[in-house]
Amino acid sequence: MTRNTSANGILRSVLELFGIVLVRFRPIPRAWAAWLVAVNLACLLFLGHVEAQVALAAVGVAVIVQVLVYQRKGFIRLLGVTHLPWIPMLAWMASRLDAQPAPEGAFRAWLIALIVTNAISLAIDAWDATRFVRGERRPYYSW
Repeated sequence: MTRNTSANGILRSVLELFGIVLVRFRPIPRAWAAWLVAVNLACLLFLGHVEAQVALAAVGVAVIVQVLVYQRKGFIRLLGVTHLPWIPMLAWMASRLDAQPAPEGAFRAWLIALIVTNAISLAIDAWDATRFVRGERRPYYSW
């Protein structure tokens, strides 16, 4: 499965990916995906903090790599592997919860929500990667 890699092709692939997870998924995975997107995009509310800037960069890189994989292989179970850089990011962010001065208020609540949500997402990604290794290699959603 090959797709156009021009700017229009990339934009189309981003829209297809978001369309699949926010429209085509079954209700519970769709709600989870919407929550995951919302929590990660909430970093835009806190861009004055380095943690939000790091989260935005990590999400941006993950989406770009997901698009490149999607354009070549379709919606396969290995797309979540693009979240691997979240592991050190989340460990660092967890250490920031106890930093001096400790984050407070809405920023702290967002940081905790991000850490918990992305950690759960990593567990789901690990399960998907295991399924891929065990033979589920065909794209399982298409637009």
